[in-house]
Amino acid sequence: MMNKAALTALTGALCIWTAPASIADVGVADACQDEIKELQEKINDSKDDYTAESRSRAKNHLLAAKTNRLNPAKCRGNILDARKELQEGKKDGRKKDKDKSD
Repeated sequence: MMNKAALTALTGALCIWTAPASIADVGVADACQDEIKELQEKINDSKDDYTAESRSRAKNHLLAAKTNRLNPAKCRGNILDARKELQEGKKDGRKKDKDKSD
């Protein structure tokens, strides 16, 4: 059996070796969460700028991003999909103005 000092040293080395990866993941998760929050606020603050369907689809993509927050590629992909939904569902402001002037 290993003696106590060797076991403690091995455990400490493993903790030091794996810590930077864990810290990096937290940073990525935080960045993803910040983008999710920012886009949710945009959706809520600009309801009149987007169709209800596009807002609903974008929110579904953001929900998926929340569940994938520890997987940077998937989280980013979900956020991009949400932005795409909003872009496709953007209401044309000129059309509204034109209708009002008629």
